[in-house]
Amino acid sequence: MSTAAAPDVAELPLRHGGDPLSPRLPLDELLERRDERLIPYRFPNGVVGWVTTNAEDFKAALSDPRLHAKRFLGEPQPCPVSVAVPDMPGFIPSMNGPEHLRIRRLAAGFFSVKAIEKMRPFIEETVDKYLDQMQASGPPVDLITSFCLPIPSEVIGHIIGVPRDQAKAFQKAAEETIGQRKGGKDDPNAAAEAVAKLHEILGAVVTLKRQQPQDDLISHLTQAGDPQLSDVEITGLCTNLLLAGHDTTAASSAVALTLLLQNPEQLQKFVSDPDKVPARVEELVRMVFVIAENGAGIPRLVTEDMEFAGYQLKQGDWVMPATGTANIDPEVCPHAALELDLDRDAGQHVAFGYGPHTCLGQHLARAELQVMLANLLARFPTIRLTEPPETLDWNDEAFIYRMYEMPVAW
Repeated sequence: MSTAAAPDVAELPLRHGGDPLSPRLPLDELLERRDERLIPYRFPNGVVGWVTTNAEDFKAALSDPRLHAKRFLGEPQPCPVSVAVPDMPGFIPSMNGPEHLRIRRLAAGFFSVKAIEKMRPFIEETVDKYLDQMQASGPPVDLITSFCLPIPSEVIGHIIGVPRDQAKAFQKAAEETIGQRKGGKDDPNAAAEAVAKLHEILGAVVTLKRQQPQDDLISHLTQAGDPQLSDVEITGLCTNLLLAGHDTTAASSAVALTLLLQNPEQLQKFVSDPDKVPARVEELVRMVFVIAENGAGIPRLVTEDMEFAGYQLKQGDWVMPATGTANIDPEVCPHAALELDLDRDAGQHVAFGYGPHTCLGQHLARAELQVMLANLLARFPTIRLTEPPETLDWNDEAFIYRMYEMPVAW
């Protein structure tokens, strides 16, 4: 039986520099250590976390009610300067038990498979609008600012109910909240300041929708629930939906496209059969989260002394369910798991999490990635990076791995 981590635990072995399309964690080495189940590491902000090394314990950590979802409350983080964001009511990544389920259920209908399929024409229209703008401006363009960021922002803003005259301010606050602004990762208060601005915008929208409800999520939330949600809870929930619906899709679409452009054989497979795009997006999603892994995405706080995976953990310890190690586990991906293979059946991946906190917007993310990648490559079949990926500016200390710029031409 193992005991809690000693003060001299090893530093988290994050790989900086080199090939940006290789995992940030040495997953090949961790895969060889999967029988250890949990490995204690000191994260860049100095906090120790127990990293899972296989899919079974990844799922168990996200299902155990003794392990609480908490964000920005002293958890292990991938950057040396801890991001400081205050806890907020309604922010479901930091909620647990019946209260989490109550608030999650109020929004779930807007993100069901049926609801997202109804939204697909709007997603297609939005994607094509930005492709038209790219075509009109001509190459070269920065794909991040002209395509990857604005599309998911506009789509989630539409679902939430942000008025058109607030859309630009909404997008700007969203980009600063997710750390797209250079230099923000070195300022521990940058995220909190951006969240405060975002709350200001969303708070005004909540007030408007209480007075003039329409067919959108915020209007629904102002009328639903017993007891009804407060303005602060609605703002917190919508902040979560924005960050999840904006950040992950924006970053993932850029990394997925880069993966395809760097693998011409796989790119040809992707564009050759439109009917297989949904299945092939699953493999791209699996690989993006393998590459982006830093062990810090979905921390879990130990709420009582307990045994987990054969280890004695103490109240206040952190368990770090590692998506990357789970997605290369032979139980999830039996063959060549560190290679992109669009012929693979990747349906067992856990990139969208597991258990009560499984990503609420996973069906939206899938639909957006399918449309964004397929329509972009159909419109610009000769699209290419104008610089090698390793020369681009990557934010490898972010919770979500991203490029600041992605210059392309066609």
